[in-house]
Amino acid sequence: MNGTPTQITVSLGVSSRFSVEDMEELYAGIRLACEEYGVDIVGGDTSASMTGLTISITCLGTADEKEIVYRDGAKEHDLICVSGNLGTAYMGLQLLERERLAYSGRTGQTEDVIPAFEGREYLLERQLKPEARRDIIALLRKSGLKPTAMMDVSDGLSSELLHICHASHCGCAVYEDKLPIDYQAAVVAEEMNLNIVTCALNGGEDYELLFTCDIKDYEKLIPLDDVYIIGHITKPEAGTVLVTRGGGEMALQAQGWQAFKNE
Repeated sequence: MNGTPTQITVSLGVSSRFSVEDMEELYAGIRLACEEYGVDIVGGDTSASMTGLTISITCLGTADEKEIVYRDGAKEHDLICVSGNLGTAYMGLQLLERERLAYSGRTGQTEDVIPAFEGREYLLERQLKPEARRDIIALLRKSGLKPTAMMDVSDGLSSELLHICHASHCGCAVYEDKLPIDYQAAVVAEEMNLNIVTCALNGGEDYELLFTCDIKDYEKLIPLDDVYIIGHITKPEAGTVLVTRGGGEMALQAQGWQAFKNE
């Protein structure tokens, strides 16, 4: 973490049910993203697939050795920070699933069916078009801040925090009332009878940045736009907990996607 991406290679496994036009459209999207982030496509490979479509992308980049941040640098009293908001991509997924089920349950003409997405476009964007937070990296550098530990929120906040705590041999306390939650996401969660805090902790796919900073940097963190202090690092024996609005404590659990979980 804390590096600058410069190049990618793209390798594809493609079955016969995808047309040349499909592939051109895919690469047009990849190229648009590369232009947005100043990254070059420098190679890759394309081969046949018997099962559908497989996409493998390798990203290359640069970083000053002194600026690289790993997961294992968090220490007691460090502040836990996150960018953006949490649980929004998951609520976008729930909207898509709801409308898909509603569509598949219809009989007769479905060509004129319009999904009920009005006013919820932001949630869909968070699920379908996540943005890399390079602006936060630039903001931290401009402010003279170097995180002590860092990773992106892809599998859910709880999962990522546990990764940092495991690697850094520490515990953590995260405060429910400090979690950055979007208003639209909270409204949709209530409509669907979902707990928005649970969604924020475990939904995943937000692709925001989770990082810890020395408590001495508190004054530098406060004015940063779209950066939120949500807790602090503790001794390992204190555990990894969520402090509820009522002052109680709940153990954090990785309920989101776990890539190497044993079945």
